[in-house]
Amino acid sequence: MPIFSVLDQGPVRHDIGPRQALCDSLTLAKALDRLGYARMWVAEHHGTASRAIAAPEILIGRLASVTERLRVGAGGIMLPNHAPLHVVEQFRTLEALFPGRIDLGIGRATGANNDVTAAALRREPETRDSFDRQLALVLAFAGLGPFPAGAPAEIRVMPDDVALPPVVLLGASTSSAEAAARLGLPYALSAGFRDPALAVAALRRYRAAFEGDRPHAILVLRVWVGEDDAHGEAIAASERLANVQQLAGDPQPLRPAEQALAHRYSAAERRIADPLDLRSDLAGGPELVRTRLAELADAAGADEVMVVSNTYDPNDRIASCRRLAAVVGLTAPVAA
Repeated sequence: MPIFSVLDQGPVRHDIGPRQALCDSLTLAKALDRLGYARMWVAEHHGTASRAIAAPEILIGRLASVTERLRVGAGGIMLPNHAPLHVVEQFRTLEALFPGRIDLGIGRATGANNDVTAAALRREPETRDSFDRQLALVLAFAGLGPFPAGAPAEIRVMPDDVALPPVVLLGASTSSAEAAARLGLPYALSAGFRDPALAVAALRRYRAAFEGDRPHAILVLRVWVGEDDAHGEAIAASERLANVQQLAGDPQPLRPAEQALAHRYSAAERRIADPLDLRSDLAGGPELVRTRLAELADAAGADEVMVVSNTYDPNDRIASCRRLAAVVGLTAPVAA
């Protein structure tokens, strides 16, 4: 059986605001710590109305401070927005403060909702070569690989008596899976908004091409476990509406489930919503989710399943995680 984890994107609620979303992350982390989840990661987004987390490296430290066993990390640091040296410094510092409990997930997406925001981050024009060089620098500064040609190798990276936490490459394609395999890194693949067969194929390719001793394949799924199938679909509605509005150019925070269910799509929203591929979404009652999740994880050979369960009501998100923990047999840790 795979292990289970949670990715927090800091869902922002309509009329409540992003500050509370950060507090909701702390509450979620405490619940996951008690329920027996392996880890909680936080995502990096910029200028996105429905996402509150813009500085995961800061939130990670706070999450680690309010939990005891849970691994916490970035899912991920969007590397083109950051200096590789500073990423290594930040995560070595976190590892020094919370040894054995920090992860560094690295992605190449913008994390920004438009070109203006991306430019404000002083992001270089994105190319595969530039990202590969940045990732190589992170690994080199951490002593995990050679420096690329022309890189400044004579730099003391502090704290220099602490190892960099585990590095996980994030992606959503076979090409990124092959890159993780070539580097011998764990790999987390997001299956959202695509045919689940593509995710299965990418993770199988990762395992087949892996160069090293221990591949670790993480399947990231959007999951809502309700009291029954109808309730599961209902609590997913807020996030799904926010997705459509974002893609239609009218980003909005999450609205209550009953408002999302009653929402009548505009013509622009309908053009976005109709072709969206939701086949990898798992929304329903405990048995439906358990069955479908087991099928996908087994087909992909996933070592770990990481779920995204954004809801308007933070209590619905925690309840969904609680139902999932029960249906997959997670065991709450024994108090010391």
